Amino acid sequence: MEYGCDTGQIRSGSVEGQVGDCNTELSLEIVDEDETIEEVAFETNNGRWSVGFGEGPGQVRAIPSSGDKRVRIRGPDGGILASEQLTVSHYLDSPALTVWRPEFEPETVSVGEDVTVVFSIATFGAETSFTAALLVDGEPVETRDGTVDSGADCQSASGPEYEFSYTFEEPGEYELAGRITVDASAKGGDTKSIGTVTVSSDSSS
Repeated sequence: MEYGCDTGQIRSGSVEGQVGDCNTELSLEIVDEDETIEEVAFETNNGRWSVGFGEGPGQVRAIPSSGDKRVRIRGPDGGILASEQLTVSHYLDSPALTVWRPEFEPETVSVGEDVTVVFSIATFGAETSFTAALLVDGEPVETRDGTVDSGADCQSASGPEYEFSYTFEEPGEYELAGRITVDASAKGGDTKSIGTVTVSSDSSS
């Protein structure tokens, strides 16, 4: 399993508690489908212990694979002090796409004139197909279909760039937004406001 941009398994929770009043050696077990896949000894701090899982500072343990795991803390006598179910996910397990740096011009047009909207797609996660859409007052007026590879954008958007053009037939103010939809649902997608365009009734307004 490859990691990119200092990313990895997503922090999924912690287990903590207290035993005795001094430093005590405990045992951490990570169980996957009734099989212990990792067992680590650690000491309490003045009787207190706290173990976090995933990424982040402090006493953090990386769970070696994704999915539902059972975490157990055992005391010196082997008894179970804590047992908790954790779901561990990796950024490559599911797609997350973001509307990246949307722009539009001009900000003021007349009826019958076009507004051009451009945005890119930043990707983070699994390979997926998607639909990119231009929204006007929350309604899609133009869409594009595409696919992205798995991985993460570290510095800039590696996904495709899209250009939309829309002609307004009525004067008024209209809210523009870009939307990415993954698998025909909002999960894994993103909607971002782009700005307001003012449409006048004629070129002299």
